[in-house]
Amino acid sequence: MKTPLLILAPLSMLALAACNQTETPAAGEADATKAAAAVEEIEMPPAITASGTYRCADNTILYVDFLGANEAADIRVGDKAATAVRVTAPAPEAPAADAAATDAAKPAAEAAPAGPLKSADGESTLAGAGKEIKVKLAGKGEQTCKGS
Repeated sequence: MKTPLLILAPLSMLALAACNQTETPAAGEADATKAAAAVEEIEMPPAITASGTYRCADNTILYVDFLGANEAADIRVGDKAATAVRVTAPAPEAPAADAAATDAAKPAAEAAPAGPLKSADGESTLAGAGKEIKVKLAGKGEQTCKGS
């Protein structure tokens, strides 16, 4: 007599647990679609296009990773594992209406940012690329650094 009750008790609990679902399958699919749409909106950071090691006038060693089409750079002082200072190109100004027609004929390669790359706080700058760069770091003056 006790054996059938022991078998029926877990089965009845399982049946009751299955009836207490609050989420419908259609709502779960809608959440998955929203999550996929959010993933598509993510913009990838610019790729590293060049890297260099530079020695400055005060014997500081800099590791510089140039990103994208010269639109940003990461500067590390003294060690490759050091925290990077990100410098970016200034935001392009909106061209005048009459200049827009003449600028449209120029290739995109000529649209490189003008001026030095600057950090968000404005204390660090980087100008140049290749074997020689000019760098101003926070708390230091501007100096020329040569690549190895």
